[in-house]
Amino acid sequence: MNNFRNLGSSKVTSALLIINVIVFAIMTLNGGSQNITNLVRFGAVVKERIAYGEWWRLFTASFIHIGFMHILFNMYFLYQIGPIFERLYGSRNFLIIYLLAGIMGNLVSFAFGNPSTVSAGASTSLYGLFGLALGIMLNYRGDSMLSSFGASFLSVIAINIIYSLLSPSVGMLGHLGGLLAGVILAGVFPVINRSLATSTQIISVTAFVVLAILFVRIGLKTVV
Repeated sequence: MNNFRNLGSSKVTSALLIINVIVFAIMTLNGGSQNITNLVRFGAVVKERIAYGEWWRLFTASFIHIGFMHILFNMYFLYQIGPIFERLYGSRNFLIIYLLAGIMGNLVSFAFGNPSTVSAGASTSLYGLFGLALGIMLNYRGDSMLSSFGASFLSVIAINIIYSLLSPSVGMLGHLGGLLAGVILAGVFPVINRSLATSTQIISVTAFVVLAILFVRIGLKTVV
C-alpha cells in the first residue's frame, strides 16, 4: 500500500510506467514485441541505422521491451525504486537523469555492440538509477544517512550484474553504460537540500560529454 501512495506522489515515475506499458501494448497489437522487424520499426538500437543518422533510437530504445517478461521485470524495478529517487532529486532532475542514463547506455551498445544485434529496454535507465546510488555513496561520504542509502544498493547491483553476465540474451553493454552514467550524473545533480562542489559538477559534466562523444566516434568507426 505504501508503494501505491509513493507512486501517486511520484508523477514522473507514474508517467514513465504508463508510457512504457502503452508502447508495449501498441507493439504487441501491431506485429508483436519480439518481432525483429517491429522492434526496428518502433526504434530499437540498431548500430547501422544509428550510424546513418537515426540518432533518435538512442532515446526511443529505452521505452521498448522485448517480450512480456522483459517489461514485467523492468516495470517492477521502476515501480520499486523510481519513487525513491524521484523524491531525492525532484521530478525534473529525476527525469533528466533517467533519460540521460538511458541514452548513455544505448550509446555504449552502439559503440561496442555487435552490428547484427537489436537491443532495447528501460534497463539502461534503471541501471542509471543503480549508478546514481553508487554516486550518492561516493559524493556524500560525510553524510551518514545518504552514504548508507547508497551502500544499501551494493548487493542489488552485484546480483543484477552477475545475472546479466550469466544471461546471454541480456544487453550487458547497455546496463554498464547506464550504470556509468548514473555514477557520473550523481556528481552533476545534487540531492534535494544538499549541495555539490562546483568543481565536482564541472568535472562530472565534462566527463559525461567527453565519454558520449568518445562512444559516438567508436560506434561510427566500428559499423560494418
